[in-house]
Amino acid sequence: MRILITAQAIYSHLAPLVLPLAERAQAAGHEVAIATGSSVVEHIEKRGLTALTLPHLQSMGEAFQSGGLRPPPGMAKAGSVTVELAPEFFAAAFVGHLAEPSAQDLLEVARDWRPDLILHESTEYGGYLAAESLGIPHGALDIAPMAPYAHPAVAEELNRQRGKLGLAPVSDAWHPFRAFRAGVVPEDFYPTDSRLPGARYYQVPTQTAQGGLDPEIAQLPSDRPLVLATLGSNATRLPGGAHTLLNTIIESLGELPVTGVVALGADRDPQQWDGPRPDNVHLTSFVQQELLLRSSDLFLTHAGFNGTREALASGVPMVAVPLFAEQSHNASRLQELGVGTRIDVQDVTRDALASAMRNVLEDRSYRSRAQGIQRRTHALPDLDRLVEDAAALAA
Repeated sequence: MRILITAQAIYSHLAPLVLPLAERAQAAGHEVAIATGSSVVEHIEKRGLTALTLPHLQSMGEAFQSGGLRPPPGMAKAGSVTVELAPEFFAAAFVGHLAEPSAQDLLEVARDWRPDLILHESTEYGGYLAAESLGIPHGALDIAPMAPYAHPAVAEELNRQRGKLGLAPVSDAWHPFRAFRAGVVPEDFYPTDSRLPGARYYQVPTQTAQGGLDPEIAQLPSDRPLVLATLGSNATRLPGGAHTLLNTIIESLGELPVTGVVALGADRDPQQWDGPRPDNVHLTSFVQQELLLRSSDLFLTHAGFNGTREALASGVPMVAVPLFAEQSHNASRLQELGVGTRIDVQDVTRDALASAMRNVLEDRSYRSRAQGIQRRTHALPDLDRLVEDAAALAA
């Protein structure tokens, strides 16, 4: 079977599901290709996978720089305030601006490559539109469960794009997900109103870091709780590089009886860091996050979904400081589930953040509930089953 997987030209949208799924499908004997924008093709080819470049699919950053897409309201203040994801922006950007050229490119690709099945990561609507236009079975790989897929603005833009391809309108904003939706967290992570009857859930394989854990981090004191803190790979691109927020995080950890590990960002040299350096806080540019989470007691995170999923799979409770995108929705869901607490950027002070971390560390119910989700994650079928279930769509 020929399986075409489509994804936004953003690395975090390829990992952790698209790339390992493509590898599993290829190992199962299927012919697999990943179609996306040119800026991330190297990540696909590095894994020995086939990449099909969509010439008109931009990354979000490229769309902003070209002027074709306006940044969401308040984005200029990101890093000093939490920027909520407006459903209208999600619709205009992902279902409209990015999806339309993607769908056109995919129509050309699909006519040549002739897939039997198209799987699109959940924010990449071009794959869905092309599959509908060509009458090819399709399904969604849910890499952002808390995005506002069912909002009326999304449904309106979806039908506008369908109309451009001569497709009849649909009354259901969940239509791109109805045939097949693959989640990578247990069902109870999803709010009740977004649990679809045909949805299925799988566990993603652990990505083992080459060379193991950084020896410096391995030798840190073990007589106190370990707290891992990171604001993700995009923090350094925010106005001011989120420098003030990182300062406050480091100062707050310095107030607590913990061992802190703070990942400043891959392009920040900790030797050049001009902020605070408490004795109990280890600064690094990069950390093997998934590996270190296995021995962490608390994760201070921006609540991006990849990190959120990794922490839940390790049974680690969280303090979430969302920055932008759907991170605020993830953070709120963690709080609703009792596996973490949310504090918005504009409310972060040294004392407030230290208090939030102390509370989650001392109240064992956070850890217990996180470990409950961890157990349910470990009970999910693996990606080999996902390959089988997806292939059955085109059988």
